[in-house]
Amino acid sequence: MNQKVLVAIIAYNEEQNIRATIRDLLDSNIGYDVVLIDNGSYDRTTDIAKELGIPCISHFVNSGSSAGTLMTYFNYAYREGYEILCQFDGDGQHVATELPKLVDPIARDEADYVIGSRFLSKEGFQSYAIRRIGIRIFSRINSWIVGSKITDITSGARAYSRKVIEFFAKRYRHEVYDTNQLLLLSHFAGARILEVPVVMRERLHGTSEFNYINAPTYPAICLVNIVGTLLQKSAIKKGVL
Repeated sequence: MNQKVLVAIIAYNEEQNIRATIRDLLDSNIGYDVVLIDNGSYDRTTDIAKELGIPCISHFVNSGSSAGTLMTYFNYAYREGYEILCQFDGDGQHVATELPKLVDPIARDEADYVIGSRFLSKEGFQSYAIRRIGIRIFSRINSWIVGSKITDITSGARAYSRKVIEFFAKRYRHEVYDTNQLLLLSHFAGARILEVPVVMRERLHGTSEFNYINAPTYPAICLVNIVGTLLQKSAIKKGVL
């Protein structure tokens, strides 16, 4: 494979996890370039990344969720000429040796948007019971819209082709707020969607952005984003966004 591949680590205050996350990538010898997209951390996350030789792009303020890093890494990948882009969470849940499972279908021109699902092989960490309910509901909604089965809509293990990179860097000049919107926008732009089984770990330190405080409002936000994206469908297909 001779495509240029970038792994974008997204992180916010992950100083307890980021060293192990980066070492996992560096020690895996998969040969992909790495960049850290820091979402306004105020701890030593970026210091540690720089110590390990990883370039960093830092937001001046936190965007409010991990989705706020998407446009940053799409624009960086586009500007630097990458053909394949992977998201890799900085909390230590993703496994570096699983990345080729996401990259290879794109390299073989079989897909443009690949999701690493925890639920296809049912190995490794499967998330928490209450969160799995929400994942199942919104995965089914998205499956119905895109016409293919999605099981892990919130998965942060994702890879994108140059087609998707260019769409978000050149055509869609707006913010993206969650993975439902990201998937549907990509689908309406003509991306071929594929899920592959991956293994994930449980976070060792810190807490997830999804918690008991925002859990009651998150489904409503997801529905708003889905409806809003559906209203943009025609404009996206016409290329006027």
